[in-house]
Amino acid sequence: MSGKRYYIEDKNKLKIIGYIAGIALFITAIALVFVLSLYQDKIEADEQIAAQKMNNIEAEVIESTTSSNDKGINEVSSKENIIDVQNVEKDSKKGEKSVDNKEDEKEDANKEQKEKNEKKELSFIVPLEGEIYRDYSDTNLIYSETLEEWTTHYGVDIKAEKGSAVSASEEGIVKSIKDDPRYGLSVTIDHGQGYETVYSNLLSAEFIKQGDTVKKGQTIGTVGSSATFEIVDEPHLHFEMLLDSENVNPTTYWK
Repeated sequence: MSGKRYYIEDKNKLKIIGYIAGIALFITAIALVFVLSLYQDKIEADEQIAAQKMNNIEAEVIESTTSSNDKGINEVSSKENIIDVQNVEKDSKKGEKSVDNKEDEKEDANKEQKEKNEKKELSFIVPLEGEIYRDYSDTNLIYSETLEEWTTHYGVDIKAEKGSAVSASEEGIVKSIKDDPRYGLSVTIDHGQGYETVYSNLLSAEFIKQGDTVKKGQTIGTVGSSATFEIVDEPHLHFEMLLDSENVNPTTYWK
């Protein structure tokens, strides 16, 4: 009986040891799973940190590249703006030079024309076909219906219909175009050699401008009634000729 009792006790001990071992294995397994879980979490956390660092690096690279590109674009834009300003300044200077060149060319042409007039023999023509109804008179007095008095007359009045074309009596340069308070719209042409012709009482003079070189017979204006000193008279051209700033009789120079 004693031997059997020892056998049962040993068997119970083995069972207890087995239970304990099982529990120990179970606990070990649980601990192992927990450790593996922590290790996996750590790996995932490390991967996330590495990925975040990589994203940050990529963001920095992109930002740096964008900043560099923007800087390059700004530099290019700035250079383009500078070039545009320089081009505008160049164009402006070219425009100024062009205007200056045109003025210089015009002055040279006028100078050449004056020199040409100084050398050529002048031959004046009648500037308008029509009736001369008031002659030149620097000594004998002529009655003026407008002024209602006897006065001198330093030109020749040629009657014509209003709007009739008036021609240059000789080649020359347009010295002035003005609205004279006495003789109305007037054109003065310098022919060189001290000669000038004056065309007054005009209706218009839009065919020419001051400084133009005109040819003999070229239309310079139209007949009107703009002269206040001869406003009562019919439409006509009041024509004067000067030599060295002194009035002379135009009819003695017409050919």
